[in-house]
Amino acid sequence: MPILKRALLTITANVIVIFVLALLARNYILNPDLLAIEHAADQRDIQRFEQALDRYRLNLEGRIKRIYAAAGVLESLDSHINWQPIVQHLAKIGGYEELDYFILADETGANALLQAGEFVDRDSSPPSQLALSDILTHVLPKLESNKRSTISGLFKSQYDGPIAYAAGRAHWSSDKLPAVYIAVRRLNQTMIPDFTERLGLSAEVISAQTLKEELQNHKVILGERTKHDTLYTRVNGDDGQALMSLRFKTAPRAFDDKAFSPTLLVAMFAVAASWSIVFIYLYYNMITPVRRISHTMQIIRQTNNYNKHLVYKNNDDLGMLVNECNELLKHVSQHTEKLSSYSYEDALTGIGNRRYFQEQLEFHQRVAKRKNMTLSAIVFDLDYFKQYNDTYGHDAGDKVLQGFAKILDNTFTRDIDVVARTGGEEFIVLLLDNEQAQVIEFANRVVASFFNQNIPHSNSAIADRVTVSAGVASAEVNEQNTAETVIIQADNALYRAKHQGRNQVSQ
Repeated sequence: MPILKRALLTITANVIVIFVLALLARNYILNPDLLAIEHAADQRDIQRFEQALDRYRLNLEGRIKRIYAAAGVLESLDSHINWQPIVQHLAKIGGYEELDYFILADETGANALLQAGEFVDRDSSPPSQLALSDILTHVLPKLESNKRSTISGLFKSQYDGPIAYAAGRAHWSSDKLPAVYIAVRRLNQTMIPDFTERLGLSAEVISAQTLKEELQNHKVILGERTKHDTLYTRVNGDDGQALMSLRFKTAPRAFDDKAFSPTLLVAMFAVAASWSIVFIYLYYNMITPVRRISHTMQIIRQTNNYNKHLVYKNNDDLGMLVNECNELLKHVSQHTEKLSSYSYEDALTGIGNRRYFQEQLEFHQRVAKRKNMTLSAIVFDLDYFKQYNDTYGHDAGDKVLQGFAKILDNTFTRDIDVVARTGGEEFIVLLLDNEQAQVIEFANRVVASFFNQNIPHSNSAIADRVTVSAGVASAEVNEQNTAETVIIQADNALYRAKHQGRNQVSQ
């Protein structure tokens, strides 16, 4: 797998792992603590509402006590004074403000009178007379069983809904004073929002059916915050039964709990951005140089040019590797040159060998054919060389071969001239773009030079020294005349030179 792809996969996997770990840490370590703190704050808000409702109920009860204190003063006055109008007026003054209505009655609840309060007058919502008897039926037994002179509580009237009330009973010596006084405040859609707003809360009354449906829809329980930052609770009356259901609008959640919350996304963006910077640095400082080095190595492999060096300027770990690779290329180049010389050089004479000749033959054929040049071949063979070896030994024979190769090297000096030893005592020369007469002259020069070396040969049948015969052939290379054809013609010419007495050149 390429380094670039591995780097991308590693960075992507790292970002995903960080995101998953951050999500797990947030959901299972941080958020549970924050949720507990939030839940405790929500419960405190509910308790504040309940405590405020209790204080309001007790405040009503205190007002009842003050009314009875004032009524006691009236009772102490002269019994001949008609204080009945004064009592009703006093009761109105003491119980009118911040009430929906109040009730006056005698000790048994008879002769009950319902008087409108501030909110009934304001909202024009008088209570039903059925609520009067409903409330008296609930309150009188509680007054009877309670040792205190005043009581307060919460009650759901069948005809007037949930209410907060305070009630008192007094035993007067005069039957002109009302014995029972009940102050009532409706806990309705008007009262609850105003009441909670003073507490810094936001709540509204909902029906029991709405409460049930919304709890199911949000999959929460009473007192548990929803995803929409709402909170539900239920207030019970004196009898322990549900009085009313409330929906609180809480402050927005102060922490993230969504899988892709803005905070987490910003954090992931920061991580991705930092990794992008790292990736860009790696790309330009590591991956790009590695690719460039790889490309250079590919060129070296394809061209076998081991003298070419890798280029990397930084003196870091990769630079050390590049330096070692350059040293290795230098080593390979040296050994390749040696191997090349061993492959194409005749070990004894130092001129080309048969392999070298074959490759050069193909190359010269292509050049001669493309440029319409004449290709010439001279085949040399030392006369009676086997007999020379048998007489003078192989070491002496090797020196003869080396001497003849030196003559060839000194005669054919162009870069395009090919000189090779193709057999034991057989040599061959390839020439490009030479007239046949010139080629024959070269061949005769070699034969004469070798003869003039005056190397003794007592077993030669033609002379007292070592001699050489040569065959020459020249032709323009085409589809009919190939390089191989030229070599065959030169071999045939050598064969004729041998039969014509040796130590001569034939064509």
